[in-house]
Amino acid sequence: DQLKIKHEELRLEKRAVDRLTEDTRTKIIEDTRTAEAEIEKLQLDVEALKEEAAALMTKNSQLECTVVSLKTEHEQKKKAQEEDYDVQRRNKQKLQFQESKLCTKKVNIEKKCDPVEIHKLQIEELKAEVEHNKNERAETQKIYETEMNRLDNIKSKCNFQKKTWENKVQKGREALLKNEANCINTRLSCRKELFEKDLLLKRLVIDTKRCEKNIPELTASLPLLEKMIKE
Repeated sequence: DQLKIKHEELRLEKRAVDRLTEDTRTKIIEDTRTAEAEIEKLQLDVEALKEEAAALMTKNSQLECTVVSLKTEHEQKKKAQEEDYDVQRRNKQKLQFQESKLCTKKVNIEKKCDPVEIHKLQIEELKAEVEHNKNERAETQKIYETEMNRLDNIKSKCNFQKKTWENKVQKGREALLKNEANCINTRLSCRKELFEKDLLLKRLVIDTKRCEKNIPELTASLPLLEKMIKE
């Protein structure tokens, strides 16, 4: 009876140890897969950040070059504008001087003429100036309307292009999210399938090693048992 009890205790202990060992082996596989998945996710995040950083560096470099070009172009335009302004200022001063001299001369002559006739002449001159100003106003209004129509057409074209590209960008974002989700699901599905098969494979290997260990022990124990029977 004591031998049976001892045998049962050892058998249960062996079974418990085997169960713990099997659980640990399973945990090794599961935790390894989990860690590998986390590492893969981190590596993908790093690659995505690298790509984003490279894109930002390229964009920033392009913007820096654009700023330099804008400043250079601005200085050229500014210089040309200043030269044109100086020329126009000199022409204006020259013409204003001539105008002033003519006005003075005209006033001096008008003083010697009949005041009534001078008033009549001034009225006719004012009529001509009013007509000229009306024509100038109409021409200016036409220029304004033409310019506004041109700019409205450009704005309409830009708005259409903006909406078109907004739609393309939105579709691209949706496709990106879909592809990212599909990529993640594919990885998970493949990993799960390999994990399940790998788990079975490792258990087969363990069982095979156990058989390889037990067979020689069983073979070695047979002669001893046969000897005990003969005795």
